[in-house]
Amino acid sequence: MRINIENMLINKSQSYFLTICFSFILIFMDAYELFGIPIPWMGMVLLVLPAFFEIKKSNLTIIKILIGVIIAISIPQIFKFVTEAYTSEEYTYLVLRYFNIFSFALVLIFSSKFFFENSNESFLIFLKYFILIYSLLTIYIYFAQIFDLFEFERTRENTNMFGESSQSTFWLSQPHRAMSTFREPVFLITFLFPLILIYFYFADKNKFLLPFLSGIALGLTRSDYVRLFSIILIIFLALNFIKTKKISTSYLVIIFSVLIFSTFGFLECNINPSSIDCQKYEEDLQKINDSGEIQIKTNATNPVTDLDADRVEVLLYFFQSLENIQPHGLINVNLDFQNYSAIEVSEEMYFTNRTLPKYLLTRYSTQNFGTGNYSVLRFVPNVQNMIIFYTYAFGLVFPAIFFLTSIHLLVAQKFKIEAIFFLMIVLFFAVSPIEEVNSFYGLLLGFLYQALFKGDNEKI
Repeated sequence: MRINIENMLINKSQSYFLTICFSFILIFMDAYELFGIPIPWMGMVLLVLPAFFEIKKSNLTIIKILIGVIIAISIPQIFKFVTEAYTSEEYTYLVLRYFNIFSFALVLIFSSKFFFENSNESFLIFLKYFILIYSLLTIYIYFAQIFDLFEFERTRENTNMFGESSQSTFWLSQPHRAMSTFREPVFLITFLFPLILIYFYFADKNKFLLPFLSGIALGLTRSDYVRLFSIILIIFLALNFIKTKKISTSYLVIIFSVLIFSTFGFLECNINPSSIDCQKYEEDLQKINDSGEIQIKTNATNPVTDLDADRVEVLLYFFQSLENIQPHGLINVNLDFQNYSAIEVSEEMYFTNRTLPKYLLTRYSTQNFGTGNYSVLRFVPNVQNMIIFYTYAFGLVFPAIFFLTSIHLLVAQKFKIEAIFFLMIVLFFAVSPIEEVNSFYGLLLGFLYQALFKGDNEKI
C-alpha cells in the first residue's frame, strides 16, 4: 500500500493560518510571561515570521514606499541615534519601537495578500469560536477573582499594588472589573473589541447568544473606552441604515449588553467579604502602617483627584506642544510628558484606582496596572494614545499622512459604508491606550482591507 506523503502534510497556507491562530492565543496571554519574556511579545514576533518569509513574493513597490515613508519621518530620530550617546536601555527602547513599526508594515502587506489568496471563511470561523471561548473565559475569571475560584497565577511583573511581583486584581471601593488574561481592563477592550466588530460585520447570523456573551465580557470591564466606542458604533449603525436600510441585530445586542453591564457592577467585599483579597487588604494595610514607612489614610475627607484627569492632561500637553511641533523622537515622548505632568500637577494627590476614595497613599508609589506610576511625590504616566505618540515623535508629517490617507480612502470608495467601517476600526486603534502600531493591528487591518475592498465581502 502506497502512502501519499503530501496528503499527510499541511501545505504552506495551512501552516501560515495555524501560525496566525496560535499567535492570537499568545497575544491574549498579556498577564503572563515565560522565562522572563512577556508571552504576547512572542505572539507578535510569531506573526512577523510568515510575513518575513513571504516578503520576496509581495509587492516590492508597496514595501519600498512604506519603508521609505517610515525612514523619511524618522530622519531626525535616526540622526540623533547615530550622533548622540544613548544608554543600553535607550537603545533597546528604540529598537523595540522600530520593530513594532516595521512589523506592522510587513504584516499588513502579508495579511492583505494572504487573505486575498485564501478564503476568508476559515478566519471568520476561527474568530467565532475564539470570541465564544474567550468571552466565557473572561466571565469566568471575573467571578473567579471575586469568589476565590481557580485562576492561573499572573506572572508578568509591574502591575502590583503593594510591591509584590504578582498582579493585583482587587478593587476595594469600586465595582470589580473584568481583565481576563490581560493586565488591565482597557487592554482587554483594545484587543477583543475589534475582533468582535470585524466578525459580526461579516457574520450576522448569530443574532443573540454570541453577541450577548461577548457584550457581557466587554461590559464587565466597566471601561469608558468601550462605552465611547459603543456610542460610535451606534452612529455607524445609523449611517449604515441610511445607506442600506439594514441594521445589524448582532451589533444592537452587543451595544445593549455593553451599556447594561458596564453601568452596574459588584463590589467584591460587599458580595464576598470573606474573600482572600478583602482579608489580605486589611492585613496589608495594618502591616504597612505598622512599618512606619508610609501611612494609609482611611476614609479621607479631602477632595480627591479623578484618575481620569491624566487623560485630560495628555490632551493639554499635546495642544501645548503644538506651539513647537517639531519631531522630538520616539524616546522623548513619554519622558517629556512625565516631566510636564510632574511640573503641572505635582501638588495633586494620585491614588490607586482600585481603592479610590476609601484610602489614599500619601508617600507610597504604586503601579497602576503597568501603564503608569501614581504617587503624591511623582506622577509618571504614558501618553497612551497613538496619534499623540507618533505626532510628538515624528512631527506634523504623521497626522498629515494619517489624515490624507483617510480622506483618499473615503473619496476613492465614494464614501461607501465599507470605507466608513474600515476607518472606524482604524480610529479604534489610533486612540487606544496601546500607543504604538504592532503586528496584530497589521494583521487585522490587512484582512479587513482585502475583505472590504478586494475580496468577497458578502456576509456569511
